[in-house]
Amino acid sequence: MVGGEGPLGREVSKKFLSEGAKVFIGWFAQKEWEEAKELISTYKGQFADMQIDATKEDQVQKLMQKAKDTFGSLDVLLHMVGMVHIGPMVWETDAAILDRLLDTNLKSAFLCAKHAVKIMLEKKNGRIVFFPARVAAEPQPRFGAYAVSKAGLITLMQVLREELKETRITVNSVMPSVMDTFRTRHMPNPEPDKWVKPSEIAELLCGLCSDESGALSGSILKVFGKL
Repeated sequence: MVGGEGPLGREVSKKFLSEGAKVFIGWFAQKEWEEAKELISTYKGQFADMQIDATKEDQVQKLMQKAKDTFGSLDVLLHMVGMVHIGPMVWETDAAILDRLLDTNLKSAFLCAKHAVKIMLEKKNGRIVFFPARVAAEPQPRFGAYAVSKAGLITLMQVLREELKETRITVNSVMPSVMDTFRTRHMPNPEPDKWVKPSEIAELLCGLCSDESGALSGSILKVFGKL
């Protein structure tokens, strides 16, 4: 998985490790990773990690190869790299913001999929999951550049589904609304009772990445909680 130090990545790591999976975790932010690593410290030998800037192709390629070399195969790619931006209207948005959002949210996914698929094609089997945002499908004012960058993940998923449909490599998307995390609880007027918990998404991902879900590809699973 890439983006394993965030709130969702932490829960997903714990869940997959508890199910006996071997997990290679790509992370970017040092402080957050130290906190995340402490939560899975009991699974020593079952996971490995690497710091990575997922917008840099050479680093992504190295991570995917290292994951294969460490555990013998690369069966699942969970792309959880993301940057949220709520800002001005589109006509007031600096192009540099769009560039950064496209790099972080879309280019990183493109690169991760590109190099993961090359390895998965050796067995013609695997699972890829992206995480577009709800505003990608239901746009709102002041989310313009963010929505554009996340909408690209849906197109990327659809293209890969068509390109890989003769294999056993599936490509799906999980679309959360607001997740209940230590970050979102600092939002104005929080409503955690209505939000989706990262642990719930982690449970869903275990099923989505299982052998039993091989017929499901090109789908968007909307995880909106009570919103």
